[in-house]
Order: sequence, then structure tokens, then C-alpha cells
Amino acid sequence: MLLICPVHTPKFLTEQHLGVEAHIGRYDVLPNWEQYVPFVYGVHLPYANLNLAALDDAWRQRSIETLKTAIDTGCCYPVDRMVMHLMGIEALHGEVVGNYERMIEGIRAVADYAATKKIILCLENQALHMAHRKAYGSMAEEWFQIYTDVCRDNVMLTLDTSHAATGAATKESAQERFAYLYEYLKHPEWIGRVHWSDAKLTNREAFMCDMHLIPGEGDLPLDFHRAIKRLDVIKTLEQKRPEADVLRGLAFIEAI
Repeated sequence: MLLICPVHTPKFLTEQHLGVEAHIGRYDVLPNWEQYVPFVYGVHLPYANLNLAALDDAWRQRSIETLKTAIDTGCCYPVDRMVMHLMGIEALHGEVVGNYERMIEGIRAVADYAATKKIILCLENQALHMAHRKAYGSMAEEWFQIYTDVCRDNVMLTLDTSHAATGAATKESAQERFAYLYEYLKHPEWIGRVHWSDAKLTNREAFMCDMHLIPGEGDLPLDFHRAIKRLDVIKTLEQKRPEADVLRGLAFIEAI
């Protein structure tokens, strides 16, 4: 099943057999949200100003409680899993503000709460696109290590392909960049959700740039897109673009 952002008419969603992903605290508070409720088949938990790695106990605890409340809200939709950013900020403007172990324990606390609601958390790989911020989980190896270290039965992963491209863009040659992209697919059995976008790696445009292009609009390899398509999970086209662009993306996906 394919989902998109709730920016198009219910008529368009119905005609194209699309659902939407509810971003708690962002989309579900919009005045016209009620029209999208019947189309919700995905839930994205909030992440703005949250840090599960925070050395500041108040900031960290506030982050945990915010996520628990959002899980409660998300449970009104027909989903068995929710997308969650890692929210592991290690440094801001060169100042250390968090550490890895506190992030892992924070994710475990949220996962344990989600388990009481029979919800699977799908941890999203992070974009590498802010020079002033250092966060955990942008590179494939660390993303997988976080999954392993959290070690909870109700935790899986969300692969964001645009975020993956920002990690791959750190490699020097185009050949290395394209090769590294596939590192994010080394454990397909751990992936429970996908945010599907394109990006540009040949000329390294994705370096420090979370591009979120329509599939087929960038230069990520066709084989990579085909591998994404084969994943037996719900996928979200996470772009806010006109209907004509969405249709181009749908045509690309159908053709590959």
C-alpha cells in the first residue's frame, strides 16, 4: 500500500487508491483534518525539539512523555506500528548535549510503553543535513547498531531513502556513493515501514541536503527503487507536491 502526505483532496486519494500518514501534532491538528481520517493507514510520531539522548533530565523526560502521549493519540487509527525518529542529538553548535546510552534507554522506555498498546515502533534513519547538529543514526551501520542495542521485540526500522542518500553522499566518488546506498538494505527483514523519495548522488547534490524528490525524479539506481518496491511493507511518498507530480511518481513505481 502507498501513502502520501495529507495535502490532496479525498477525491484524488480515492481515485488513486492512496492512504495518508498522520503526523501527530502536525497534520492531525489542521482544521481540515477530519476529511483525511478515513484514509489514515500510517502514524508518524512527533520529533521537533525532542531529544531522547539529552543530558538535561528535564528535556529527556519531556521528550519521553511527549512520545507516550502521541502514541495514545495515534492508537485511534487502524495501525499496528508507528514511525519514530531516533531523536538522539549528541551535539548542537559544537556543544555536547546528549549521549548514545541515554538515547538507547530512552527508546527502550518508549518502546516498552508502546508494547502495552500493542504497537510496533519503526525507528527511522536520520538525515545528515545540518552542519550545526550531530545526531545518531544517519549512517547505515549506526542505524542497525541502534536497532540491535535497543533489543525490543516491538521495534523495527523505517527506511527513509532520502535520508539514506544524505549518508551515502558523504562518500568521495559516485561509485562509492551508489554502493553505500545499498548498505541501508542489508537487513530487509528489520524494515517495517518505508519513506520513499528520490535524490541526486551523481553530482553529490544530496550532500547535506535532504532532497525528498518524487521517485524517478533523481538518480538513485533503478535496482535500488525495485528493491524498495519489493519490500512487503507500507510505503509513504513523503513529498508535498502537486497532483501531476504525484501521478508521475506513481507511474514510475508502476513501471519499474
